[in-house]
Amino acid sequence: MSELSPYFCPKCGHYAYFQLSRNALCHRCHIRLRRLEMSYRTFTDMDLIERDRLITRKIIEAAPSLAGTISETEEADNHRRLIARLTSEYENLTEENRKLNQTVEWMHDTIWDLLRQRNELKRMLEDMQAAQK
Repeated sequence: MSELSPYFCPKCGHYAYFQLSRNALCHRCHIRLRRLEMSYRTFTDMDLIERDRLITRKIIEAAPSLAGTISETEEADNHRRLIARLTSEYENLTEENRKLNQTVEWMHDTIWDLLRQRNELKRMLEDMQAAQK
């Protein structure tokens, strides 16, 4: 009987132990698990953090495009760039807000002018009707 070997999922990082590689399927992703090139004993002697680091490294090696995604996230975490982007966005929103406030003021003034004109016309009409009686 063959010895247990550690396997990991290159997609989700799930790991398990199997004697036969044909049984090594990820129960989450339903894809073939990859064998770690170490013994069961060596893997189980690692603490949880060491296992996570090893599997993370193996996932990155298995999917080179993932390394690009991680570095993009790292760049997004660059605070100077983030502050610059937020400052620019703040300035754009401030300008847009100023324009919208001007539009609201113009609409407010226009509405009051139209109401005044309507009331004047209404009074004039009432005066004409009263004069005709």
